[in-house]
Amino acid sequence: MTAPSLSRHVFKTSRLAEFSSKKELVNQIGHAVEDWPLVVLKELVDNALDSTEEAGIAPAIQISVSQDFITVADNGPGMALETVADIIDYTARVSFREAYVSPTRGAQGNALKTILAMPFSLDDERGDTVIESQGVAHRIAFSLDPIRQEPRIVRVCEASLVKTGTRTSVSWPDDTQADFLQIAEDYTWINAHLTLTVVWDRAGCELVQWAIPATDSAWRKWRPSDPISPHWYDEARLARLIACNIAYAQDRGALCRTVADFVREFRGLSSTARRATSARRRAHRGCP
Repeated sequence: MTAPSLSRHVFKTSRLAEFSSKKELVNQIGHAVEDWPLVVLKELVDNALDSTEEAGIAPAIQISVSQDFITVADNGPGMALETVADIIDYTARVSFREAYVSPTRGAQGNALKTILAMPFSLDDERGDTVIESQGVAHRIAFSLDPIRQEPRIVRVCEASLVKTGTRTSVSWPDDTQADFLQIAEDYTWINAHLTLTVVWDRAGCELVQWAIPATDSAWRKWRPSDPISPHWYDEARLARLIACNIAYAQDRGALCRTVADFVREFRGLSSTARRATSARRRAHRGCP
């Protein structure tokens, strides 16, 4: 009689499931689960500041915490439809800071992806996020395919009253009032141009409402749209930036930018007179 044996199969599991596991999310985010509400606050406010600063608008941000949601709204130009579509594509990282070396707030391109996954990871069944912008409400439900063990994301688009800026609401069951409110207030200390409004209204908690006006609405910091210092790059990082620019053009079937246009983005190399002077010096030395 032949002894029973096990015929093992080679199973393949999608790595996208890493976004639905508490352990893997902790690894990606760098913070323990109890700190996740603070991470949600930081990432949403950072995005709001980036959006308004890029548009040259003094930021006015509203933070509200209800029984079911953490919501952050801003007065920027609003999140584009294609950006929302990129957020729910878990096969790629998406960031306008990717490959650039600069003093910006982050360049990983996965912050909003992890935020969509956090409520599901806590609930184990479903997590809901609503992104409202440019007259459209994107209702995003995050769940897990139990067979494929990969995220199942459903987005339903509806009409929204939000025409200016972006309002993002993340479903959240937990309560961390003290640290949350302190970190929210801290933003006004390091962003003089920020007008911040906060409302905390959850059952079992004292209602909190306050507003801090900007101390200097004309205050300006370095922006990602400002020319980059060439001294921030070494050879490897410059090569990566060049490669990303070429790939960007190829993906869109467009012509690559000229070297002159590329160099113009670096601080100190954008002046026509400076480039002309450099050209004359090269010609004088017999250089091409």
